[in-house]
Amino acid sequence: MSDWIEGTKPKYIECTYETAIEFDLDELSIDYDTIKDYHIKYGTLYVEFKDGTSESYEGNQIETDYKWAEEESVLDESWTLVEGLN
Repeated sequence: MSDWIEGTKPKYIECTYETAIEFDLDELSIDYDTIKDYHIKYGTLYVEFKDGTSESYEGNQIETDYKWAEEESVLDESWTLVEGLN
């Protein structure tokens, strides 16, 4: 017989890693003063310029270091943190 309350036994260990995508404005020939607005979605930079034009740019993905996780979580079957193990 287990000491776990029903549904609280650990089922998943989740690891979170941090990574970066950079956009070199010089390399992309973008003067920041010409940008009206921008957003980033799915690793693509979308820029609206003050002159009314728009462009999209792919970023340089920095290699993710999987040696050590930024965060580790122990989760139950409902993806809830298991108390005392996090």
